[in-house]
Amino acid sequence: MKTKSVLLAAAVLCSVVSSIAVEKIVGGPKGGRLLDAEPQQAEFFVNADRKVEVSFYDAALKPVAPAAQVVSVSAEPKGGRTPIEMEKTTTGFVSKSALPAGEPYRVVVQVREKPEAKPKNFRIDFNLEQCGECKRAEYACICEGH
Repeated sequence: MKTKSVLLAAAVLCSVVSSIAVEKIVGGPKGGRLLDAEPQQAEFFVNADRKVEVSFYDAALKPVAPAAQVVSVSAEPKGGRTPIEMEKTTTGFVSKSALPAGEPYRVVVQVREKPEAKPKNFRIDFNLEQCGECKRAEYACICEGH
């Protein structure tokens, strides 16, 4: 009987903890995936030409110009890892070439606050199919459980 009570209490505790830990996923203003690249937020967005755009935002999701940040991106389709060259613009970073076809695959985004800083790595499961619930591309889905 004690074992059943302990198991029941553990199950209830796990349920409560998991429901507290679930946060609402916030999407980026352009419709992309928001990355916590402290001290700012960064948005990973793929435009209609399949080019990557990385834009920076403050805590209120207002655009901010990039300062000393460095962004690098690599795509990992079945054919092998492909570095995507990025160029700095007045509003963030844009890739010089389009992402390779053949998704779904993983895209790795590295953001450095300064060139010599340790990078923050973000692994994105890149899939351009539209989510049936939130109507965003799957890589930027804001539904719970994604």
